[in-house]
Amino acid sequence: MDELKIIESCLLGNVNLFSHLIEKYKNMVYDLAYRMCNNCQEAEDVSQEAFLRAYQALSRFNPKYKFSTWLYQVTLNIIRDRLKKKKIKSISFDAPNNYNDSDYFHQAPDSKHDPEKIITKQEKINYIQQAILSLPLKYREVTVLRHLKDLSYVEIGLILKIPTGTVKIRLYRAREQLKIILKDTHLIS
Repeated sequence: MDELKIIESCLLGNVNLFSHLIEKYKNMVYDLAYRMCNNCQEAEDVSQEAFLRAYQALSRFNPKYKFSTWLYQVTLNIIRDRLKKKKIKSISFDAPNNYNDSDYFHQAPDSKHDPEKIITKQEKINYIQQAILSLPLKYREVTVLRHLKDLSYVEIGLILKIPTGTVKIRLYRAREQLKIILKDTHLIS
């Protein structure tokens, strides 16, 4: 069943079909929330709230856009609200590193590769993630959506409700800030 038919059925009272949309997009929403918040529990809370709000606002969904674009908007709005209310801690890149290794993606050890290289690679990934989290929210959003979610400039513009040119400018500025942050790490030259 296609998404528009599911949405129409939900609006007509068949609430059980909404579970198909949850199943299809739960990983997308959780991943976005995690990459923006850097906390598993917070990402779960944001995900649940995103689907609840999406269901409650289903009548306002504009079918000329993709459902995923609209769901990204809903999710980012929740994250912005929580940041404003200070429910989500911002990461200071200058503060001591007190992250929990379990909060980051881990690769399974591979006996074909040098363990030192694997550890070094994971440290680089963690450091880059910390750098992204230290960006101002408007730059973090475009960076996550473009480089971690692989969305086009047009899709990002639709999600954030900003012109494509603004997306490009924000990405440029985010990259410049990341270069400054990461320059001392020798991760970039």
